[in-house]
Amino acid sequence: MNLIVLFVLGLASIWITINILHRALWHRSERVIVKYGVLLFVKAAGTVKASGIIKKAGFLWVALYALALFLGVYTSIVAAYTRFTQMSPSVVILVPGISVTGVDLVFMIAAICIAAFIHEYLHAKVAVSNSVNVKGYGVILALIAPLAFVDLDEESFSRAPRSSRFKVLAAGVAGNLILYFIVSLMLIGLTQSTGLLVASVASGSLAEKYGIKPYDVILAVNGTEITSINTLRDYMSRQEDTTLVFTVWRFNEGYGNITVFKPANVTLLGVSASVAPRLELATVLSPVTVLYAVIFTSWLSIVNFSLAIINALPLYITDGGRIATLLLGERGGKIANIMGLTLLVLLLASSRI
Repeated sequence: MNLIVLFVLGLASIWITINILHRALWHRSERVIVKYGVLLFVKAAGTVKASGIIKKAGFLWVALYALALFLGVYTSIVAAYTRFTQMSPSVVILVPGISVTGVDLVFMIAAICIAAFIHEYLHAKVAVSNSVNVKGYGVILALIAPLAFVDLDEESFSRAPRSSRFKVLAAGVAGNLILYFIVSLMLIGLTQSTGLLVASVASGSLAEKYGIKPYDVILAVNGTEITSINTLRDYMSRQEDTTLVFTVWRFNEGYGNITVFKPANVTLLGVSASVAPRLELATVLSPVTVLYAVIFTSWLSIVNFSLAIINALPLYITDGGRIATLLLGERGGKIANIMGLTLLVLLLASSRI
């Protein structure tokens, strides 16, 4: 049975269980709601409290929103330019269960949960800090997509000064951009600029034959430091019989050399690899622990950046779309939304799954 069928069966089992539990235990709860069989709403129990610091930081939410909007426009234009000048997709759309599977899928879903919650919570926090009532907030599971929501009192929101409404709408994007900056710094601390961490070794490959193992860190080949996967590819793509000496760091064993004879007709070492963790951390925590930390932090970075720039664009369903209408009026907002939709189409046309 292929992986897609297993994935669909597993997903169906989860939603059947959720619906049974809702009918048996949660049907009277105002905090847990299931709609259409595939939408699960869970409201937070507490209320959001106002904060003077959050209110005074209004300029920060606006500035970060402006930065995210610039990055969204820039990314869309550069992606389209690259696509149509080099005739190759420059952006990858990551689809849970199809292009993202295994442990990556788990970490991706967790990252989306965190990013969505931060986004909506900051909307709520800035709202109450600017005297806008919030009815509730929480998380949503839409089939396989974890999301979050905030239920603003629309009457209270519409009465608030325009500057306050702008800050409330900008806050979610700002929150994702802040988290993106934080996890990017964490990635710098977790990884080093040279080397590749071997995540797995293919059966029957050169790597397996000559003793390269999962969680080895390949630091150099024939004395050349590996600064990217391209360094390894350059050596493996040579159309001649050649001997390659890999400098490898192995947990609990330290540094060593592995000599590999590469035939002219073999161009793959047979490993899947990621950026190398800092060896000091790998020594203390073990390579596999640091590998998972790097993968999870990478997904937090990708998800928060993506959520920030998409929500910043003036689209009908995004914060950017509401901000455009707020600042430019109905007519100006419609024009901005058409421009935003054009940018989104360019981005999608420049992408592949």
